[in-house]
Amino acid sequence: MNDSAVPPPLPALKPELSPRYSRLGAALAVCVIISCVVFVVRMQSTHRADCGDEVRPNRMLELMARYTVGVKELLRSMQQSDVELTQTVLQDFTQFSRTNEDALRLLILKGWLMDEWPAAADLDVLAAKNADLQADVVTLQLMKAMNGEVPDEAWKKLRQRHGWMAELARAQTANDAARRVVAQQGIGTAVVLISVSLLGMCAAACGLALLVWGITRWRSGKLCLTLALRSRAEGGVLLEGFAIFLALFLFPPWLLRLLSVPLPGWAAYGPALIALFIGMAWPRVRGMQRSQWREALGLHRGQGLWREMGVGVLCWLASLPLLVLGMIAASWIMKLTGEFPSHPIVEVFAGNGWAKFGAVLLAVVWAPISEEIIFRGLLFPGLSSRLRWLPGAVLGAFVFAVIHPQGWAGVPAIMVLACSFSFLRMWRRSLIAPMTAHALNNGIMCAVMLLLW
Repeated sequence: MNDSAVPPPLPALKPELSPRYSRLGAALAVCVIISCVVFVVRMQSTHRADCGDEVRPNRMLELMARYTVGVKELLRSMQQSDVELTQTVLQDFTQFSRTNEDALRLLILKGWLMDEWPAAADLDVLAAKNADLQADVVTLQLMKAMNGEVPDEAWKKLRQRHGWMAELARAQTANDAARRVVAQQGIGTAVVLISVSLLGMCAAACGLALLVWGITRWRSGKLCLTLALRSRAEGGVLLEGFAIFLALFLFPPWLLRLLSVPLPGWAAYGPALIALFIGMAWPRVRGMQRSQWREALGLHRGQGLWREMGVGVLCWLASLPLLVLGMIAASWIMKLTGEFPSHPIVEVFAGNGWAKFGAVLLAVVWAPISEEIIFRGLLFPGLSSRLRWLPGAVLGAFVFAVIHPQGWAGVPAIMVLACSFSFLRMWRRSLIAPMTAHALNNGIMCAVMLLLW
C-alpha cells in the first residue's frame, strides 16, 4: 500500500471543559454585561448633561468652518465666484448649530464669507441670552474697535470658549497678515479633507471589488469560516471572563472618582490593565487547558504573522463599502436626534504637546490589542456558543459600539467595523488579522486628525 495514501491520524480528543456551576456563571455573566452596558449609557448621558453648562468649542462646526474658509480662499485664488458656496453654507450650516454659542460662531463665519462684520443688532440679540454671551459680544466689539487688540484675559476666555472660531473673528479685525494665517489654516484643512475623501472613495471602490470577490468565493465553498464552535460550557466561561473584565474596567475607576481620590493621569490605565489580565486568565482559572485557552481566545499565529496581517489589511478594505452604509445610517440618527458623534480624544488632537503622542499609542497599539482580546477573544465566541455566529457577531458589535464614547450617532459605523473584526476572527481563528485591521483603521483616523489639527 502506498503510505502516502494513508490518512493522517486523527488528533487526540481534548477533554470537554465541565466547570462547576457553568450555567449559573453564564447567567450571572449575562446579567453583569447588561448592567455594565446600562451603566455606561447612563454615565455617558449624565456626562453630556453635566458638560452642557460648560461651553467648549464645537469641533464639528469648527472643522466645517475651516473647510469652508479654505474652499473660499482656493476659489478666490483661481478667480472663481464663491457666491454659491456662501449661500449653500449659510443654508446648510444651521444644522450644526445646537446652542446660542453656535449661533454666535455662525455669525462670525457668515461675516468672513460675506466680507463684512456681523451686524450689531444680531450680536445684541445673542448678548441678551446670558451673561457669558454678553461678555463674548463685548470682547468682539472691543476687538473690532481696536483692530484685533484685546486684553489677554478677555482673549483667553474667548479662545477657550470658541476655539478656532475666535481666531477667525480676530483675523477679520486685524491686519492682512493675520487674515493670511487663518486663510492658510483653512486651505490646509480643505486640502486634507478633499484628499482624504478622494483616497477614501478609491479605497472603497477597491474594497467593494474585494467584498464581491470574497462573497463569490464563500458561496462557491472556497472560503471556509473555520472558527471552532465552542461548547456551551466553554462559551459560558468565556462570557464570565468578559463580564469580569467589564466590571473591573468600569466600576473601580468610577468609585475612585466618586470618592474624589486624587490620582495621577497615568493611574487611570492601571485598572484597565489589571482587568485585561484577569479577564484573559479567568478561563484558565475555571479549568480550561492551555491549548484550549489559546485556541478559544485566538492567541496564536494562525498561518503565519505576515500572512495574517495581510489578510487583516485586505479585509479592512473590504469593510469600507459597509462602513459607508454605517455612516449613512449615522447621518439619519443625527437628523432625528440632533446628536453628532464625538470622542474625547478629539480634544487631545486639537491641543498640543505629548498628549497627541500618547493618544496615538492608545488608539493604534493599546486599543487594538486589548479590545480584540476581550471582544473577539472572549465575548464573540462566548455569545456564538449559544446564539450561533451571526447573532453573536451583531450582539457583540452592539456592546462594543455602545461602550465607546461616540454617542448613538457613532453606533452604526462602529458596529460595522466590529462585525468585520468578528468575521476575521471567525475566518482566521487567530486574533492577528482583526488586530491588524483594528490598528490600521485607528491609525488612519489618527493620521487624519494629526493633519487636520
